[in-house]
Amino acid sequence: MRARDAVALSSIASLGLVFGAGVGACFDLFHSTGEVLTACQVDPATPGCTPDAAPAAIASAVDVCASTSTEARQQADRACAWLGACEMPMGRNAFGPCTMQARLAYDCASNPNHRVQGTALALWRCMLDAGTCAQVEQCVFPAGPQTCLGASAFRACGTARTETASNVDVVVDCAADADTPRGENCAMWGQTCGLGGSAGAGCVGDPAGFDCDASGCVEGTSALHWCSPASPSVDVGIDCADNGAQRCGFFPSQNPQWAACVAGSPADGAVTCTPNAAAECDDAGVATSCPSGVVETLDCATLLGTANACAPGPLAPQFDWTSACAVTPSACSVDSCDDGGATLTGCARGAALSVTCGDQGLGACRIVTVVAEADSGTEMHAACTPPP
Repeated sequence: MRARDAVALSSIASLGLVFGAGVGACFDLFHSTGEVLTACQVDPATPGCTPDAAPAAIASAVDVCASTSTEARQQADRACAWLGACEMPMGRNAFGPCTMQARLAYDCASNPNHRVQGTALALWRCMLDAGTCAQVEQCVFPAGPQTCLGASAFRACGTARTETASNVDVVVDCAADADTPRGENCAMWGQTCGLGGSAGAGCVGDPAGFDCDASGCVEGTSALHWCSPASPSVDVGIDCADNGAQRCGFFPSQNPQWAACVAGSPADGAVTCTPNAAAECDDAGVATSCPSGVVETLDCATLLGTANACAPGPLAPQFDWTSACAVTPSACSVDSCDDGGATLTGCARGAALSVTCGDQGLGACRIVTVVAEADSGTEMHAACTPPP
């Protein structure tokens, strides 16, 4: 991805840090490389620290903030229904997780501090105008269609490039139709494509993400690596260029313990706070947290469409400002097609998110079996049928 080229990780392991019990099993939070942090990495609020410059083609993308949360929900439903119908509900193309991410992008009132930026902004902007499968393909494969080297049950990373676009962030799946590969553009989630895992490729925080050995900010870039507690560990990090203030930092600045994407501030300015990698919830379902030294809010109830959608406690992982958004107890665990195939219901964070396929100009809902990214099995997701 943009800032994910091979760059040595900065180290704060020499400070004697340990991995927080609220985040996962015991493993080194920051891998020692013998390098020294820059002042901007330790505290991004330091005067003179600026976000990484975005490529001209990306920076020109128009803001995608909807005028109301209702409009944002409608835009998210449409974009994700078309994405799943045209590109298969593989990975986070599936309606539930896609809709959660799309609402974060389009509902800036509910997600004021980490508004979508960079490549992710360009892609969600593209999906706003996509009303045919050909247009969806242009959004998913910005450098043009990929070709398959014969039918395969496994996935690969895109390779096509032009002077202004690249498919390196795209997971390409040729199993269903070798002549028309399907894709999951990981940049929509702030990630890139990496080779490895049981499926052959998947969305990760770094191209070498299936061999993760270090967590933290990547020196000189906006990338945030985060090794999962799984074995072998997978980089589940993101590129901070795609949200908020577009930079990665270590917190607290006096005794760094975690990395986080620095929060952007609404027009009325930032409210500083003592960094704390945990969230509180109010009665309205709004989460408040301070992982990067700025008060952040996230309207979980609106994003997930139910009042009991905010779960207080440690952010897990500590960089994920959205982790407090989860329905308890879970109201959905399996996708379904309801009302005789008229309605698609997908699951995200325990919430049941539904859309009427016909209202989006799509055919009836069907259940699709796809290769799972997390293990060697398969998973089933609901998706609308593409239009004739």
